[in-house]
Amino acid sequence: MFSGHGPLLYYFGFLTLFFLTPHTTRVAASPQSETYDQPLTSLPEVTVSASQLSQVFLPESNSCYATPLPVLDTPRAVSPISQTLMKTAGIGSWGKLDPLSFTYINPAAMVDPSQTGCTSAPDIRGTTGLTFINGMEETVNMPLQDVPWNLNMVESIDLVEGPPGAVFGSTQPSNGYVNYITKQPYFDRFRGNVWDTTGMYRQYMWGADIGGPITGTNNKLGYRFSYMGIESGSYYDLIKDQQQNFYLALGYRPTENYQSDLYLDFGTYSYMLEDVLLNRPTASLIENDLYYPGFLPPSEVNTGTVNNPPASSYLGTPLPISRRANVKYPGDLGRAQTAMAQWIQKFQATDNLQIVNNTFFWYQSHVSSEDEFFFNEAWIGNFEIDNRTELRWNFETAGFKDPISHFVDTGLESRYQYVLAYDSFSFVVPNGWSVFENPYQRNAIFSGNFQALIANPAGPGGGEWLVPTGPYPLYFEPLNGATGSNLTRYERISPFWQDNIHLTKTLSLILGARMNLYVVSSETPPGTPSFLFESLDTTQLAPQINISPYWKPYPWLNLYFNFNWQQTTVVAGGGGYSPLFGPSAFHLLNELEELGAKFNLIENQLFLTADLFMENTYLFNFGLPPTPVNIKGFETSLQYQPSSHFWLKLNYLFMNGVENWSGLPTGPPLAQTYSTTLANLLGLPLDNSGSFPPGKYALIAWPEQVVSGMATYQFRNGLGISFGALLMSDMYLGYEHQVRIPTEFVPNAQLFYSNKNWEIRTAFYNFTNEHYWLPNGFGFTQVRTLNLDTIFPGWPFWVEGTLSYKF
Repeated sequence: MFSGHGPLLYYFGFLTLFFLTPHTTRVAASPQSETYDQPLTSLPEVTVSASQLSQVFLPESNSCYATPLPVLDTPRAVSPISQTLMKTAGIGSWGKLDPLSFTYINPAAMVDPSQTGCTSAPDIRGTTGLTFINGMEETVNMPLQDVPWNLNMVESIDLVEGPPGAVFGSTQPSNGYVNYITKQPYFDRFRGNVWDTTGMYRQYMWGADIGGPITGTNNKLGYRFSYMGIESGSYYDLIKDQQQNFYLALGYRPTENYQSDLYLDFGTYSYMLEDVLLNRPTASLIENDLYYPGFLPPSEVNTGTVNNPPASSYLGTPLPISRRANVKYPGDLGRAQTAMAQWIQKFQATDNLQIVNNTFFWYQSHVSSEDEFFFNEAWIGNFEIDNRTELRWNFETAGFKDPISHFVDTGLESRYQYVLAYDSFSFVVPNGWSVFENPYQRNAIFSGNFQALIANPAGPGGGEWLVPTGPYPLYFEPLNGATGSNLTRYERISPFWQDNIHLTKTLSLILGARMNLYVVSSETPPGTPSFLFESLDTTQLAPQINISPYWKPYPWLNLYFNFNWQQTTVVAGGGGYSPLFGPSAFHLLNELEELGAKFNLIENQLFLTADLFMENTYLFNFGLPPTPVNIKGFETSLQYQPSSHFWLKLNYLFMNGVENWSGLPTGPPLAQTYSTTLANLLGLPLDNSGSFPPGKYALIAWPEQVVSGMATYQFRNGLGISFGALLMSDMYLGYEHQVRIPTEFVPNAQLFYSNKNWEIRTAFYNFTNEHYWLPNGFGFTQVRTLNLDTIFPGWPFWVEGTLSYKF
């Protein structure tokens, strides 16, 4: 399974610090230690008492430049999300990621409704965000994950806008990422809690969390164990989600100069994907819940314009329907297992030198089927091993007047990834079905047009072939490029260097550079006929730089500019590489320019941030070269906490973008390039699988303006109340601008009570019962191509309660 010398690099990096003998000398504080060095202790404990809210606005983050910096001194747009903010926004209220909870905290972040619960990161500034866990990129889930993301292991989240810097690096282009900080072991005393959550529409979740020092270790060895179970339905018919997740953290603190932390996570999942819910979106459906009935015999359903009857030959007069209705096939399935292991070691070699080693392992295997789409996916035994060793040290050099201080973070990261991915989604027919037909008829396999593609090498992507490993009769397309199927083994070797330079008492500069060396071996997966076999063996270099000057003329003001420039790669299923990729697939521009200001006002009670940004990146396409995209925007956020009883957060985002298809053979594709209303009026086929002419197109399915906010007040007796509100401007579903979602408003509220041992929380989501809709895919994410085929009716008013006992 391993090839060449790659694994030795990981094992060497993994063991580098294991054999280092910890010093017992006490470390004196260096001139920069208060600013840069994270003490060798566990993360601070967060508790809730009857008279005081837990920590709301986390003061520092290490997710932009790998080492801790105060948020207000960090020259990037970063949003630390504490447990309090997670609870208030409802992150995890479904036990997985829902479309809008991130948006209440940061309006630049939303989750594609088609990927609800089955993605590990929200879309950020219009495209899919990257996922990091304790500073390490998790790439098996890209470009689509299709596995529920379990938040059981998460203590807090850092949401960073724009691509990662030189220390973290990245494989794919992005406009942002999340870094999940996992739960930390306890060293002071035994503690824990048990909890249960029950909500309308069959939402059932429960869990337990315990931890403390291990007896006989003098509080040098601590642990934390968490379990979460889910047995949930949904507002929508047929949708379900069942999960079991187990997380363990072990920490070792033998001396003040050395610490070691091991994190383990394992999850099993049984679920149904929500890619296609309510189809045939029209203005009448959005405004009046009127739906076009009528359907073809399953044997005649087709995609494209050939042998696809005109919609007017079978569609009827629009009828009122329930927003819970959908066109899911009851036999759809999702099964998955995930496992994580991460070992982080920190060694303080001298007063000014720290060595950090971070080794990360992720395993994922899943099978997903949506036969009404038609979509089949099997990612079998995919895993990655990533190791990063950092040398961090402080020193001074001569300056014009005063010495110039440096904090350097440099080292080597090495990654090995194995991917076996089977995917089929060239036969796209979601608009062919109707909510009024027998749901067991909604299976594209019944179509004679699909049957004609089986074992037909002339079909899209080389035709449809059976996945040889089963266990279900799934199909895949061996030559579908960036859309999926591949067998890949690749290594990435990445030296990096970053220097945070204090030029004067008020002026600083962060410089970073990284070089990614990719050694890729890819081929069509087993089960591909020999006459369709393709392979790719290539070595590619992708550089990266970041430059961040920041000026702090007053203690309450930080002005900054950030420039990130890097080359990234397009990826196929499972984060692998298609054997059809050429050299250009490994040199995609990902550029960020950001100009911002951060204010600390009213004695650390009122914080205001604002920035202008521009990003150049690429969007993934189905069977076409990547498309350049430019986005521009302005955002601002205000945080106010005058006391331990009250806090407020308000946010605003203005953003638009342009997709540049001028240099490509076609313009943007859609599974259906016009509305169902137009198809019926003009006698056009549904699911025509067409594209627009080359040219420049405005960003679709993303609100140009978003306003969000939350506020909480807790009385001295422990009783508290929270409010959240979200306002989004209108969104067009397609490039033809025929179907529009109007401006929408979604409010939430919570009542809670907490004391030393108990916490009771009741959430009232969409408490004014707003009639809102969301596109299938936001911005320029891959799934936007289905936006005129399927739409997401937002949940109506619903209530969820949580009871937690702490000890």
